[in-house]
Amino acid sequence: MKVYGDFRLSLLEHLAELLYKGSTQPQAKISSISLWMCLVLMICTWHKTIGCIWMKTPPRSPSMFQVFSNNTITMLQKMGHNVSGEPHITFPDKQYRQVDTLKADEQIAFISQTLNAIKKLYSSGKYESTSSNQKAFDKFMNDLYSQTSELDQCTRLDQTRSKSVKSVNKKMSLYFKFLLNDLKLAEYSASGWEDIRSVVLAHLQRLDMTLSSQ
Repeated sequence: MKVYGDFRLSLLEHLAELLYKGSTQPQAKISSISLWMCLVLMICTWHKTIGCIWMKTPPRSPSMFQVFSNNTITMLQKMGHNVSGEPHITFPDKQYRQVDTLKADEQIAFISQTLNAIKKLYSSGKYESTSSNQKAFDKFMNDLYSQTSELDQCTRLDQTRSKSVKSVNKKMSLYFKFLLNDLKLAEYSASGWEDIRSVVLAHLQRLDMTLSSQ
C-alpha cells in the first residue's frame, strides 16, 4: 500500500509538472488537455482500486474503523446510568439481515449513515451526563466524529446506490427519527437516555459484525 501510494504521488507530481510546462506554451494546449484528461482518469481509477482506506484491514492488524469502533463501544458502556426498568425499544434486526446481503461499498454507505444518525442523537445538547461519565462521553463523541468524517469521505467516492441499500437506509432513517421522538417524549430523562444508550450499543456492536462479514 505504501509503495503504491508513493508511486501514485510521484506520477501525479510528474503530470502536474508537464501540465504547468504545457500551459506556458500556446502550441501545447492540446497536449495539456490530454494530460488533464489522463490525470482525472487516473485519480478516479485509483479511488476505485484502493477503495475506503479507513476500512482496510492490514495484515495482523485491525483497520482504523475497527480501532475506533472498539473505542466507541467501550466508552458507551462506561456511560451507563443506574436506572430501573428494561429498555422498550425494538432493534431493527430485519434491516441488518438485508445489509448482510449488500455489496461491501453499500455496507460502508449504510454504516456511515447509521453512525451519522447516532452522532445526531447525541449532538442534541441535552444529554444528561454525570461527573463520572462526562470524560467517557467526550471521548465517545470525538471518536464518533472521526468515524463519520472518514466514512463520509469514502462514500463520496461512489454515489451509485442500488434500490436495496436505498430502501434499507430510508427505513433506518425513519427508525432513528422514532428514537429521537421517543427521547423527546421521555423529556430527555436519565431513563430515556439509558434506553437510547442500550439500543445504540447494540447498533455499534452489530455494525462491527457487519464489517467483519465483508
